[in-house]
Amino acid sequence: MKIGKLLLVLCALAVPFTLSGCNTGKPDTAGNGEHVDDHDHGDGHSHGEGGHSHDLGPHGGHLIELGGEKYHLEWEHDDEAKVLTFYVLDGDAKNDVAIAGDNIKITVAVDDAKKDFDVPAVRAEGEDKTAKFETKDADLFALVTADEAEATVTLEIEGTPYEGEIEHHAH
Repeated sequence: MKIGKLLLVLCALAVPFTLSGCNTGKPDTAGNGEHVDDHDHGDGHSHGEGGHSHDLGPHGGHLIELGGEKYHLEWEHDDEAKVLTFYVLDGDAKNDVAIAGDNIKITVAVDDAKKDFDVPAVRAEGEDKTAKFETKDADLFALVTADEAEATVTLEIEGTPYEGEIEHHAH
């Protein structure tokens, strides 16, 4: 009987620690949509400087570094409409950078299979450049937002090719 009570007490104590985990961080006091997550997980996974970042771009999406932070690509997913939207951003990840490309390419790998998808540019009438690319491709949406898929984006900015990894963050 004593062992049963001991296990019950240990389980009751373990629940708060299990539920605390890695949270999404504290809102940034500047109100720019970014959140601060300055703790260390003890497994080499940190959110501050030197680790990966969960900062959000100016459109509220996830950021992808391109060319050693020369540019960034912001991506967001609308789970209800099943739409993926990408924005080309400057090195500070604050301003849109219009480019002349007709599409960006997403390569998705699951196990040993790879598939390429083109995400078309969204341009205002008469414009030859844009920073926005969008797709309603249900297959691409399912693959990019799946945890087991690896996705890479390729695009050209001012004649230079760039590539970045798309990481899905469930927030």
